[in-house]
Amino acid sequence: MRNLWDTRVAQGRGLVTVPKKLTSLGVKRLMERAIWAQGLRKKLEPGKKRHPFQANHSLRKWFKTRCEIAGMKPINTEKLMNHSVGISDSYYRATEQELLQDYLHAIEYLSINGNETKLTKEIEELKEKSRETDYIIKGKLEEKDEQIQALEKKQEKLDALIQSFIDSGKLTPTKTN
Repeated sequence: MRNLWDTRVAQGRGLVTVPKKLTSLGVKRLMERAIWAQGLRKKLEPGKKRHPFQANHSLRKWFKTRCEIAGMKPINTEKLMNHSVGISDSYYRATEQELLQDYLHAIEYLSINGNETKLTKEIEELKEKSRETDYIIKGKLEEKDEQIQALEKKQEKLDALIQSFIDSGKLTPTKTN
């Protein structure tokens, strides 16, 4: 995370080359510095005590909202956020695999570049559909080739039969102009 923002200014803490594990407060401070640096947060007006959104907690709200939009089970969302789910804490025991599967369904909603993810998925589906269509077309072409070969054999037999009639004298060829 430190690689995303300017950490060349020494502040007496860990350097990028010698990283220290960030606490949640450290992550919050990095987020706040980034928000200020991007101009998303301005100095509070006189009389105001809070900014319109919190630096890091707003990400948790965004995560919860996006998970709900994606159709994740609400209890799984709460578990992933490490919230208490009341009596269900004692009874509901989702496996890591169940949580992962539920989370994977929500990835396109959780990605900042969700449209890219969605488009990539659509491209893969279209490629698969194209492969299926190509397979069907190839099969139909082979069928038509077999029919053409059968018709050519019939035509050869008819030509041979006509030639045998001509050779036997039962049929005389006519000339057309």
